Amino acid sequence: MKKLLILLLFFIFIIISLFGQTLRIAYIDIDRIVSESNDSHEAERLFQIDRDDWVRQIDEMEAEILRQERELEIRRLTLTESGRREAENRISVLIRERQQLIERIFSENGLAATRRNELMLPIMEKLRLALDKIAVEENYSMIFDASAGVVWAQERLDITSQIVEEMNRQ
Repeated sequence: MKKLLILLLFFIFIIISLFGQTLRIAYIDIDRIVSESNDSHEAERLFQIDRDDWVRQIDEMEAEILRQERELEIRRLTLTESGRREAENRISVLIRERQQLIERIFSENGLAATRRNELMLPIMEKLRLALDKIAVEENYSMIFDASAGVVWAQERLDITSQIVEEMNRQ
C-alpha cells in the first residue's frame, strides 16, 4: 500500500513538474519528532505512572496468591479434605483473576494501549497543525515521512527539526 502511495505521489510530481510549477518537497521523521517533542516526554511520564499502578495491582495479587499458597502448605496437614479443596479453589480463583487483569490491561486492545492512544492523540493533532503551518509558510508541495518509504533524500530536505521546534513552541 505504501509503495502504491509513493508511486502515485511520484506521478503527481512529474505532472506538476511538466506544467512548470516549482516543486518543493521535504521529509520528516515522525518517530524522531515524537521522541524529541516535549509533549511526548510528558505523555510518556503520565503513561509510566499508570503502568506502575497497573504493575503494582498485579504484584499485590501475586503476593496474595503466594501468601495463600504458603498458608495452605503450613496448614495442609491440619485441614480437612474439603478445607484443602476450598483453599486450593480460592488460590485458583486468584490466579485466574490475576491473569484476567493482566489481559485486560496489557492485551492488544487493553487499558495500556487505550491509554497510550489517548495520550498520543493530542500530540498527533499538534504535529498535524505544525506540519500544516510549516508547509504553508515554506510553500512545500509535498512532505514525506521518512519511516513511510523515503529511500534516500538530501539532508537539506529534512525539516524534522523545524516541526519539533514548532510543536515545542506551541
